[in-house]
Order: sequence, then structure tokens, then C-alpha cells
Amino acid sequence: MKISPISINKIEYSITRTMSEEEQISLFDNESDTALYKHKLTLEKIKNELISFGLTKSQAKVFIYLGKYGSKTASETAKALQLPRTETYHLLNSLQNMGLVTSELSHPTKYTAMEMREAISTLVKQEQERIDVLANKEETLSEMWKEIPFFVVETDESKSEKMQLLHGSGPITNKIKEMVNTSKESFRIYGSVADLLRMYHADIFDWVNESPSELKMVVTPLNKKPEFLTEFDSNQIRTILANTDKKCFIINDSKEILIFMRNANHPTRQIFAWWSDSDALIDLMDTLFDLSWEKGEVLL
Repeated sequence: MKISPISINKIEYSITRTMSEEEQISLFDNESDTALYKHKLTLEKIKNELISFGLTKSQAKVFIYLGKYGSKTASETAKALQLPRTETYHLLNSLQNMGLVTSELSHPTKYTAMEMREAISTLVKQEQERIDVLANKEETLSEMWKEIPFFVVETDESKSEKMQLLHGSGPITNKIKEMVNTSKESFRIYGSVADLLRMYHADIFDWVNESPSELKMVVTPLNKKPEFLTEFDSNQIRTILANTDKKCFIINDSKEILIFMRNANHPTRQIFAWWSDSDALIDLMDTLFDLSWEKGEVLL
């Protein structure tokens, strides 16, 4: 059977069109009928992690695209990711400045992404350098701040009580360290085994041991004595029976208190706490701790 030239042209056009459509399918397509849909969740996780390292959403997409599709020009990248060409040039230049993308000496210029492990290492080093620079400015800024006089007018008004919300292990641990550093008489902790274990691994008890304060802890509930508590004097710990392991607070010298609104046993593992120097609140929690201590049993 003889095929006419017109039919051949139609077949060639159909094949070319199909290939062109396949080339347009990228890792960022979300349609469930695409071959790459199964990688969507993994891709989202990678993109979010790159954003946590300081990249913008668009920068992360460009980096991932180049990393999985090889060297591309700015025009090819803009077309594949449906980005304006001018914006794409800015994104590629910013990624070059970060050391995550290199450009080839060709016309048109092609861009290549670094290997992922090397890229993350580069970002971590840059963040460490930024932190070092900030740390070096601490003393200078402190001295400059001291040179400026205070303009507070003293009055006979009563003490203004303060409060502060803290989210995450880092800020909370820093606040506890501040409390320990000012502690002179007593440092009291009420919490679950998981709370005390978190503080143990954060070196909080080492800080307290170096302070002049007396440490007292009420643990609840406690069915079995964990190994890390054997390092403490039994007179420092008492345990009481309770139906919940969600309570945790710290009192320093009856002058300030840190109450965990979400402690180590919260299902999300995302802790946050509330600090205050309110006399009324501290007096209330002082009473709760003292009653628990008197009611509690010595940990043998």
C-alpha cells in the first residue's frame, strides 16, 4: 500500500507534537496521570528543606530543575518552569552568587546545578560564617549601646510585671540558662521523666550544679526509675502519683517562673513555654510545688 506524502507529513507532525508534549512534562507537574506524579511528595519535601536553608520557593524550583534535567539555558528554564524570562535570569544569578549554580562559557549561556550534597555543604558553611560574623559584633554592639545614656524617668509606680512567650527548644533552653545564671537560692523543677530527660541532654542540670542554688525536683508520674536519675542525690527528687504527664514548670528563687504550655510529652513534639515574673503567679506555683514536695515520696 502506497502512503501519500500528505499522510507521511501528518504522521511526522503527530510524532513531533507528542515528543514536544513529553518534553513539557516536568517534575513539578501535579496531575495524577503523569509518569512523574509519584515523586510529588518527595519533591515537595526537598523543596521545603531548601527553603529552610534560605532559598526562595522559585530559587529552589530552579535548582531542582537544573539538578534533575542537566545544563539548561535561561530560556529553557523559564519555559519549563513557566517563569518570566527576566525573573529567571535574576534567579540564576542569585543561585550563582550562592555558589549553587555554575554557568558555561557558551552561547547561549547554559547553567548547571551543583551536586546536592555539595550544595548543602556550601549553604551550611555560609550560615556558619554569617553566625561567626554576628558573634564577633556582640562585644562591639554592647559597648556602643552602653555609650548611649538611658532616658527612663524613675517614678514611684509599682513594679511592672513582665511575660514572654517562647517557642522551640532553642529559645526555651536559652531562657532556662538565663534563669540558672541569676539563681542564688533555689531552683525547682516539676515535670515528667521525658521533661527531665530533655533538660538532662541540654546540660541544664550541669549549669544548676555550678550555681549556688539548691536543686529540687518533683517527678510525675514515675513507674520505674530511669538510669539518668541515678546520678542525682535522692534527697533532690520526689515523686508523686498523677493522672497526667503534661505538667511542667520551673521556679527560680521565687522570682520568676517558666511554665511549659506544651512539654516533652506533647504529641507534636513542638514545645513552647510562658515565662513571667508575676508575683501572684509565682506565689501560686510556689504553693503547688511545696504541696507536691511534701506529698511526694523520696526516690530510692
